[in-house]
Amino acid sequence: MKDIERRVWLVTFAALLVFVIYETVKTVLFPHLSLISSHTITVIVVAVMTFLVSRYALGRYSQALAEVQRQTAITEKTNRLMAGVLATMREGVVIVNSQHGIALYNEAAARIFKLRETDAAKVVAQGSSPEPARDTANELSENLLGRSQTAASDSAREYRLTDATRDPAINSAFRRALDEKTPIELCVEMADREHRSFQLNVAPLGGDLAVGVFFDITQLERLERVRREFFANLSHELRTPLTAILAYSETLLTGAIDDPEHNTRFLDTLYKHATRMNELISDISDLSAIESGQIELTLKPVNLRRAVADVVMLLESRRADNTVKITASVPTHLRVQADRTRLEQILYNLVDNAVKFNRPDGSVHITAEESEGHAVISVQDTGVGISASDLPRVFERLYRGDKSRSRKTEGSGLGLAIVKHLVQAHGGEVSVSSELGHGSRFTFTLQAASQETGTTESASPEMSAVDA
Repeated sequence: MKDIERRVWLVTFAALLVFVIYETVKTVLFPHLSLISSHTITVIVVAVMTFLVSRYALGRYSQALAEVQRQTAITEKTNRLMAGVLATMREGVVIVNSQHGIALYNEAAARIFKLRETDAAKVVAQGSSPEPARDTANELSENLLGRSQTAASDSAREYRLTDATRDPAINSAFRRALDEKTPIELCVEMADREHRSFQLNVAPLGGDLAVGVFFDITQLERLERVRREFFANLSHELRTPLTAILAYSETLLTGAIDDPEHNTRFLDTLYKHATRMNELISDISDLSAIESGQIELTLKPVNLRRAVADVVMLLESRRADNTVKITASVPTHLRVQADRTRLEQILYNLVDNAVKFNRPDGSVHITAEESEGHAVISVQDTGVGISASDLPRVFERLYRGDKSRSRKTEGSGLGLAIVKHLVQAHGGEVSVSSELGHGSRFTFTLQAASQETGTTESASPEMSAVDA
């Protein structure tokens, strides 16, 4: 705009100079020209020069106005795009000025700090000033700061950083970024109900502004904790049988092998611990293959009643000395679309767990029903139950709730993790409900197979023995 003013002044001065030259030439060359003719010619020349100067000035101002409108449209479009980006970002974004007032924040930051979401990204959403867009970061930040102060004055309340959070680490990070003009990185924990963790990156924007981006790393830290616990539990699960194997082997090698009273018992113990290690390694291999998608399921209609009966018969044969009673109530016609081998693995792990963690003379009841095209299968026991704090983690690998009780129970600790991944591989869902002292109920769903689908298994006459 200043360039246009300068050019218009130059053109006006040039026109004035031309007029002075014209008057001088007219006076020198035409001294006898009448006064009326002289004034008439002068008026005509002035009118023409005024028209030309005015047309030039209006043309320049029209071009400048068109450019301003174009830049305004670009700025408004950019602001709308920025508002959309900020609104859809999962990371919280907060821009703070030199007075530690919040100049801008998005909806994610509003949820993190419990601010009003209606004010989120209010600076970006507002119309831009009728100035051409600028390119440098300092000019942009100055423009943002000016508009944020205007928006804050119009708003009912301007948030300060201390209104959003009292965390000294967050406030100190923004203060250092503003004072030292250097980027800051740190991890912070929000001591709220959910106890979330964030990686905070704060960087100066120039023009007395600093932007902070909050990356939610709560899930990553949880996965890292699960990984550490998994390896710790795995080392313990392997160390226990290995220690026993080494101890009994050393005892046998030092002469106990010739002791007919104890050598058979020692060998039986060795076999028992070796079997436990083999089961653990087999379960780890299965779980790894399932999680990586290396296992291909052969889905076909399977008679659920027959699969349940086979699993119950297998468990009863392996646990003949167990006093827990297993009953089942499964409709004869109910068929599911599943891999028969993996379905039996799911049922075996759930029923085996229900038996192992049950009370003496307790019971396990298996039920199934069809609902909205899915088979809903439940395994309920009369055991001691699972505490509410342990329920969200029962499907984790090697996780044990009651450590003192679980260590005394045989098993790899991977059964429920395998169940979860196999059910999900079938397109189903698995859940658990429990109350301490009142047993547990594990439920999973599978797609029901229609009666006309492919070759189906039929229930044999012996299946009736399974019903309660």
